[in-house]
Amino acid sequence: MIGSKIREMRKRHKMTLSELAKRSGFTASYISQIERDIIQPSLTALKKLSVALESPIYSFLDFPQRRHIVTRAEDRVKLELPDSSIAYEFVSPMVRDRETMPKMEIVYFRLEPRSWTSEKAMIHDADESVYVLKGALEIHVEEEQFFLEAGDSIYIRENAPHRYFNPLDTVTEGLAIVSPAIY
Repeated sequence: MIGSKIREMRKRHKMTLSELAKRSGFTASYISQIERDIIQPSLTALKKLSVALESPIYSFLDFPQRRHIVTRAEDRVKLELPDSSIAYEFVSPMVRDRETMPKMEIVYFRLEPRSWTSEKAMIHDADESVYVLKGALEIHVEEEQFFLEAGDSIYIRENAPHRYFNPLDTVTEGLAIVSPAIY
């Protein structure tokens, strides 16, 4: 089963066995045996193959996945940190949900008036899009500032330090879409 997934990914990348062998440091013969499920690769070998194929290691593994997931408003995972002025609700399943294995996360947030999301800028290995539902946000990304009102959005590339400020005297509400899923 792992072998067929590796073969499928290799072909999707339009790579020959020799090219994958060169990128991964294995022989074409070894990879061929893996692809035909004659041998089972070690975790170290899977890691090298995942790097060579530019795919996460979990994509080789079989997890029972539900195709469609409904999250009821009352069942959302809620996160409110002490001494924080922001509250989060996970609209989509979290990455820790191994049955679902989501590739993105959607987080609804409420930011109190005249407050920041955090004291320090957030940095993560995921792209993020923020959509303002109600109110306004000052978004600070690296050295730039952007002012967003209801209906506006911003796309922030991975590893860009960022944080939000609510400049209003009312609560601001929005959605943050993060991909790949990190929470």
